[in-house]
Amino acid sequence: MEQDNSHMPVPSQKSSKKIGIIAAVVAILILTGGYLGFQNHIANESEIEIARFLRENKLDRDIRYREIDASVIGRSVTMQNVRLSFDGAEGTVGAITLSNYDLDERSGQLRSINLLLEDVDFPISAESLTFLGAPSPFLIGMTAVRGEIGIEYEYDIAKSDVVASFDLAMPDLIDGEFNVSISRFVAPPIERFSDRGFDAMGSMFEDMGKADLNSVFLSLTDRGLKDRIAEYVSVAEGAALDGASYRRVLLRELERKISQNSPQSRFEKHLTEVAQSVLETSEGTLSIAYEPEYPTPFEDIGSAAFGVMFGGFGQHAARNGDALSNLLDREVLKIEFDS
Repeated sequence: MEQDNSHMPVPSQKSSKKIGIIAAVVAILILTGGYLGFQNHIANESEIEIARFLRENKLDRDIRYREIDASVIGRSVTMQNVRLSFDGAEGTVGAITLSNYDLDERSGQLRSINLLLEDVDFPISAESLTFLGAPSPFLIGMTAVRGEIGIEYEYDIAKSDVVASFDLAMPDLIDGEFNVSISRFVAPPIERFSDRGFDAMGSMFEDMGKADLNSVFLSLTDRGLKDRIAEYVSVAEGAALDGASYRRVLLRELERKISQNSPQSRFEKHLTEVAQSVLETSEGTLSIAYEPEYPTPFEDIGSAAFGVMFGGFGQHAARNGDALSNLLDREVLKIEFDS
């Protein structure tokens, strides 16, 4: 006997669509709630670890913050409204974001980390930064460091290669970029970075001396720094020159020295031309790049630099000039100013 099902209602397409929409909304709500709950858990765990690190390194009084946010998708942790105390001065950072953090649990070596400091406002005084007892003239009129600082670090444990970069953006003064590539460097465990003992620091510098330099690049872009340069001696006597006037004084002094002792090597001539361009122009970018054909041990670089600084007399001066000129000719060393 056959059963007649013709009287049973068949779901309409509209009902099916409504059911699908409701199910999708419910799924989104469940996933969103789970994500927010997990992210809140990560933020709480991060705050516990950061508080522990600051406490163990006696930094909990110098570094304070209002809250911590975590992004599971972005794999980052952000400290909001940070207040810093350093050398008697107190400044603020709008946000400190730590991302791309990868620590090798077995060796304790840091594989990678990115650090971004936003809205930095840290007061400084000319008296706090001195060289041989004389405050730097670049600090005249500069009462605070304001801007953004970014640091990126990558370490290949298998190859012992390091690639690091440092970016500085101070809108009213200067933009800076520094990149370095190093090989044959055995990075210390992360615990040693927090050890401020002399032996630990000496061991780290010794390890660095055995490493090879692959390349290094430095770039500085003037955003108004030159307008603040003045003669500090005159400032102390209450008769400071403004930045533009002081640059003209320096330029005339440079031209006088050139007329008395003209540059001999190609390196000296090139460096003189760069110095003249820097003093003549109110804005521009000074860049220095060094990339040897083969990785060079830091110990050799240090010895060569010491020889250039303290052996530049008589025959040594000509020898140093020829060596540096050779680096320029082979484009191993580049010193350029782009106005």
